[in-house]
This record gives sequence, C-alpha cells and structure tokens, in this order.
Amino acid sequence: MEIIPYTSAGPLRINMRKEEVREVMNEPPIEFVRDEDEPTSDHFVKSGVFSYYKEDEETNNAYEFTAPAEVTCKGISFLNMRERKAKKLFKKLDPDFVDFEETFISLEHRISLFFMDHKVETVLVFERNYYDDLFEELKKLDEI
Repeated sequence: MEIIPYTSAGPLRINMRKEEVREVMNEPPIEFVRDEDEPTSDHFVKSGVFSYYKEDEETNNAYEFTAPAEVTCKGISFLNMRERKAKKLFKKLDPDFVDFEETFISLEHRISLFFMDHKVETVLVFERNYYDDLFEELKKLDEI
C-alpha cells in the first residue's frame, strides 16, 4: 500500500468510519484500548494493521502498520529497515523531521516510524494535529 500524505495508505483513508475500515480490511479485528483514557482501537492481526479512532470511537485518525503489512512512502518500504538507513532516507523525505526517543515523526508527510532493536517496527500514518498533545508537553518541558 502506498501512503498518500494527509490522505491514505492504499484503500485505508484517514477519517473513515469504523465500519468502513472493517469492511476494507475484510477480517475480524481484535478490539483493544492503548491507554485508559483513549478510545477503543482495532488490530487486524493477519494484515499487520492497527486502526486508531478519535474520541467518538467511530472515526479513524491514524493507521499503524507492522509485519506482515507492506506499506511504502514515496516508494520506500521502511518496515524492518535498519535505523541508520531509515534515518538517512527519512531525512531526504523531510529534513525537519522530529527525532523523539525511538520515533521519527514527519509532520510534512504525516507519517512516523517507531524503532525496536534499531529496526523500524511500525509505520504510522496520521491526521493533522495527531501529535499536538505530545508537542505541547515537549514545549512545556523546554520552558522549565
């Protein structure tokens, strides 16, 4: 699936209704809650796709891909790529990307990479303002 920034990853569009996501995925999801204060999410295990929902619990705001999913951005498949190579390629996509702990975040392309053991474990495609709370907290820490 090719990521189209701000819009989609293959047939999975940002801001789809939960029932539309489930129809496109065509497999039963495992529902789970990431954090106590967050809405229920879907994990499509066979496909390696997570779908995250807004507070209304019905409208999607992000997709996260892990093996065995096949997702690309500008033709680049980041999943399972070594961190050093991923950073070099990611920097070409967005020279202003944010390097935060084990995550690279591109606000320009609305994607992020999460690393585990120095390899890309997941690729997240998200809507505008998805990381606002995180950046607000970081800003507060800088002011201390």
